[in-house]
Amino acid sequence: MSMPNRIVSFCLLLCLFLTGAAFAENETLTQEELTDLLYEMSREDGDGGQFTVLPEDYVEPITGIEGTYHLLLAGVDTNGQGITGRSDTMVLAILNTRQKTVKLISFMRDLYVKIPGRGHNRLNAAYVYGGPDLLVKTISQVFQVRVDGYLAVDFGLMARLIDGIGGIEMNVSEREFESLNAILSYYNHLNDKPRDEGLLKTSGKVLLTGYQAMAYSRIRKMDSDFERVKRQQNTLRAIFDQILTLDTGSMGELVTQFAHQVKTDVSLAEALELIALVAQMDKAQITSLTIPVSGAYKNVTKNKAAFLVPNLKRNLNALNAFIKEGSIP
Repeated sequence: MSMPNRIVSFCLLLCLFLTGAAFAENETLTQEELTDLLYEMSREDGDGGQFTVLPEDYVEPITGIEGTYHLLLAGVDTNGQGITGRSDTMVLAILNTRQKTVKLISFMRDLYVKIPGRGHNRLNAAYVYGGPDLLVKTISQVFQVRVDGYLAVDFGLMARLIDGIGGIEMNVSEREFESLNAILSYYNHLNDKPRDEGLLKTSGKVLLTGYQAMAYSRIRKMDSDFERVKRQQNTLRAIFDQILTLDTGSMGELVTQFAHQVKTDVSLAEALELIALVAQMDKAQITSLTIPVSGAYKNVTKNKAAFLVPNLKRNLNALNAFIKEGSIP
């Protein structure tokens, strides 16, 4: 920071504290005001106000002074005996409370990557080898992105969560309608239920139950795995939109109800803090990106298995541009 900027920052700090003292002897900056001030100083200097004398009880918010939180969401294929198996869905959700944006970065499960300590394999194999911790480590190292926390759920829990928020509104095409019902009918057969139980009645804009939304997210054979990922992104958008219609109390109840059913390294206190921040993000702008990006990978068959071999340089450039600027290649 240049000397004039340091002087301006110092004067600003002084004025704020003196102004507070003029109104009430014990009045100080709130946590939010102090965080905002540190943010502005960090933009000038990049040091986050590290030379500022902070109150002893100051606690930096979970999103940091930049107001961002990177949460890895993993949807896992299970055998009904807990959250095991391969990670079928991997999405890095970047919440920015200052800009009121949510960025969803989906990583294709068939990406051929180096898994620390395990050699090269599909990205979704990392979860089998070492659970969410190894998946986080793999994504962080390969794609050079920060991960602040993870949340791993099986698809049955996702369905119950969607039912818990009253369902989600989705636009379902005629082709998706047929595929969705075919998947539901197959699930019903596997679970000894009537074949037509819970089937969707019509296409178009519909309110999906958790069971129906789960089937929608897993449609793949009618087009491609890339289109399937887009449907998963659409589902996450719809869940986010529906959650924003709830009051903070209802959101908190959801967290406490489902917290013990997921694998996560996010504490309950941190989760409630995030929920409170999300509640303030009405009309948030939601954008999404799929890795690998178009034209930056090769389809390869190895040992009779299909892989997506990414051009790492091009994908990292696209990823960084999306995170920093929000541009979509």
